[in-house]
Amino acid sequence: MNNRFFKKDNEGKIILGLLFLIAFGILGRQYFREKNIFENQAKTEGTITKFKKSGKDGSGVTYKYKVNNIWYYGSVGVHPFKCENGKKGCVGKKFTVYYSTENPKYSRINLGIYEKHKATVEFFE
Repeated sequence: MNNRFFKKDNEGKIILGLLFLIAFGILGRQYFREKNIFENQAKTEGTITKFKKSGKDGSGVTYKYKVNNIWYYGSVGVHPFKCENGKKGCVGKKFTVYYSTENPKYSRINLGIYEKHKATVEFFE
């Protein structure tokens, strides 16, 4: 079957188009979650529960927070860092978490003086 659409010349364009759609979808999802948090914002205290190193420069922290007696978990990409107590990623330290009252699983942690170590793009502050 000799279909012009699948010729070798077009394979790169198709792959590039798919990658663009995936990236656009991920950014769009993140934007709408953050918009929801911004428009329906409440805050609580959260605790960093885990620091995970992934790849050469990539890392992330997982945090937990409680809303209406229900525990929620969030995560954010960070550049590797240590707290003043020497713990990687400030595991065990408490920070302010902003969440959506409409959907409490949507959250954003404020790392305070360590905020500069975030590797995730945030659309709203």
